[in-house]
Amino acid sequence: MKKVAAMVSASLLLASTASMAEVYVGGKVGESWFNGACTSTSDCDDNKEAGGVFLGYDLNEYLGIEAGYDYLGKVSAAGIDDDTVNAFTIAPKFSLPLSDQFSAYLKAGGAYVDFGSKDDMSYLGAAGVQYMATKNLAVRLEYQKLTDINTDVVKANNNLATIGVSYKFGGAEEEPQPVVQAEPVKAEPTPEPPKPVTHVYKKDLSASSSFALNSAQLTESAKSDLQEVIGLLTEYPQADVVITGHTDSTGSKQYNQVLSERRANSVADFLTENGIQTSRISTKGMGELQPVASNDTREGREKNRRVEIVVPEFEYKVTEQPTM
Repeated sequence: MKKVAAMVSASLLLASTASMAEVYVGGKVGESWFNGACTSTSDCDDNKEAGGVFLGYDLNEYLGIEAGYDYLGKVSAAGIDDDTVNAFTIAPKFSLPLSDQFSAYLKAGGAYVDFGSKDDMSYLGAAGVQYMATKNLAVRLEYQKLTDINTDVVKANNNLATIGVSYKFGGAEEEPQPVVQAEPVKAEPTPEPPKPVTHVYKKDLSASSSFALNSAQLTESAKSDLQEVIGLLTEYPQADVVITGHTDSTGSKQYNQVLSERRANSVADFLTENGIQTSRISTKGMGELQPVASNDTREGREKNRRVEIVVPEFEYKVTEQPTM
């Protein structure tokens, strides 16, 4: 029981010291089976239904720590007489992002295994893949192995294959700021002659909503957003436009550079198809060199994947209509 208390204390310490924005909880179900748990004089059961719960804390996107409880089934084997086998686990978790949604991970740690009136400490190893279905909800497939479980008759290994779901706390989107309505401008009784006015226009397209994943193809949403730019350039033929593509730091620098250039050119081609002369359009790609947020978080990487559209300062005249 002292060992159980130690494992529970470690789990509570994990929860109390972690920022809620990085803490996640989850559950899993699957099958459990033993290796090396039989002798010539003892029979062993087949695979058992199993399940568990876990609590984790991500230090960053590559490193975290995870504790859990696993129900490994009711087992008959050498030294285990139709007993329920439980395991309390804790281990660091090493993750490797494969894309914005997918990652692979490994765990290596220890476990306290309880079976009937007996217990033992065991080594733990696990490997899995995880898919972020939303900003907070993830689905995982995992294989876990516990080794050197001493039943006083044999030293057995346990295998556990599961599918699980986890929920990460925090990460709620900020509430939109209220729109301030501008007061109507009163017409002057004796308007002054129109003066030249300068105008600068800037628009950012989010790559997450404007392009397919790892692609330079514009989405229908992006084409709709670009109608505003096309209208401005059509109304003011003296205006030019500069289009700059940006990426996050995921992937190689060479790939990111090429992808940023392709996305900028894709926007330029769409403007040309809608009547804007190529001589008025400049494009460039900056790759991952000019982030506007940290690439260490999912939200930061999403902000960095963008296309900036800037119409530099140009001068135009406002013609005022005569009052009646």
